[in-house]
Amino acid sequence: DGKKIRNTMTTMREAGLSRPEAGLDPRLTANGAPKAPKEEEECHVSQKLAVLQEESLKPIKEDLAEWIARTLGIEITTDNFLEILDNGVHLCNLAKIIQGKAEECVMDGSYTEPLPKVSLKYRNNATSGSWFARDNTANFLKWCKAFGMADDQMFETEYLVSHTGEKSVLMTILELARIGYKFGLDPPNLIRMEKEIEKEEEVVEVKPAKPSGLDAEVRRIAFLCKCHDHVKKLGDGKYLIFGKVVQIRFLKNRHLMVRVGGGWDTLENYLIHHRPVEVFEHKRLVPGEPHDVGNKYLYFKSKYKSHAQVASEHNGHVH
Repeated sequence: DGKKIRNTMTTMREAGLSRPEAGLDPRLTANGAPKAPKEEEECHVSQKLAVLQEESLKPIKEDLAEWIARTLGIEITTDNFLEILDNGVHLCNLAKIIQGKAEECVMDGSYTEPLPKVSLKYRNNATSGSWFARDNTANFLKWCKAFGMADDQMFETEYLVSHTGEKSVLMTILELARIGYKFGLDPPNLIRMEKEIEKEEEVVEVKPAKPSGLDAEVRRIAFLCKCHDHVKKLGDGKYLIFGKVVQIRFLKNRHLMVRVGGGWDTLENYLIHHRPVEVFEHKRLVPGEPHDVGNKYLYFKSKYKSHAQVASEHNGHVH
């Protein structure tokens, strides 16, 4: 044991971790030395981007936590979300409830397609980080695939068990809720809004746009992000943003959410990451030739801002 301790201490010294501040202070390198200005700036940008990512996921996580708490009768919040789910037990319980709903639909004739033959086995006493937690999670994902969930909609087992892929976990649970809704399970608010949008899109009649609280909040955020010239209201909850028609909804009268593909994003995050391409024409004058004759070339301003620009603009606009 003493030899193991000495070896561990040697490894820590070689990695620069024997100093208390090493690895803890973002201004220091792993060896405890001050970072170069550029490296420190990149670290600062990464921290800002992490904050931005967390803010964009919070409304989704909040909605799913409330749905899970309501469906399973457990206490789960945005603060302990992954800790409650990381042993795979509650996700398997959700799948079990949905499978029961599916079987009821087959029996009453409301669902006529054959259900997948999949057996869901899991250990209720699995501890976080254990092999059994990984096995539970893998069995849950196997069930999801059997019920039609695509591979790119499912998180990797380690993302949940090790808390390394929260966004992917949220997207999988959101898709799980869609499967549950198909069989009559009460859905999260985000899924309910999706269905409302689908029904509205089936109506051909175009209603005149009227001012609303949602519209005022959309305009407020667009001004904050300096994108107001690119945001135009087309109808109730329908907007033209950067030339693309999108649907926007209020989630619990607190968060403005944009329908993006098969998921959702906060309006602020959507605006920041979808700036239009700007094209400028530049002319290089040739000595001895008229001003209207020269070598013209185009300069493109990238559609996707650099990480530094995004973080810099977001600093001071945190809600």
